[in-house]
Amino acid sequence: MNPPATAGIDPKLFRKTMGCFATGVTIVTTKSDGELHGMTVNSFTSVSMQPMLVLICLANGSQTTAAVQAKGWFVVNILEEKQAGLSKRFAQPDEDRYAGVNFTLNEYNLPVLPDCVAHLVCRVHRIDPGGDHIIVIGEVVKVGLREAAPLLFFRGAYFSLGDNADGT
Repeated sequence: MNPPATAGIDPKLFRKTMGCFATGVTIVTTKSDGELHGMTVNSFTSVSMQPMLVLICLANGSQTTAAVQAKGWFVVNILEEKQAGLSKRFAQPDEDRYAGVNFTLNEYNLPVLPDCVAHLVCRVHRIDPGGDHIIVIGEVVKVGLREAAPLLFFRGAYFSLGDNADGT
């Protein structure tokens, strides 16, 4: 039997290599059994237009992951360039991430963060294992959008598009 293809790759090198891919920054939020949950996520992408599906990857063992699995619903909040502090807060180990954070509960009783570039309300469509994460495919049932520049993450640091947020 051959060893896995990744057997000779140093995990630190892999992490550094993946950091070369610039991403947007999101916070995935949900509410389950009366408790608010959320985590910073940059593994997010669209999957399909028909039906409208998105993909997120959530760390195994986190309270937010368990809550998304139990509730079957979540919100992807796409962060604005001025929200790096919020991203850092929701990236910390499970603590009261919502303390002092403004949010609203939408008609699905899910927390939506204010001042984001956009948010997508999703119903879990499918969950698959993905190593030390789970892969969640969500069916988009509602979106909210505002004009603002996104927060970006590249090589372990936050960046913004600045005045080029309109794509020009």
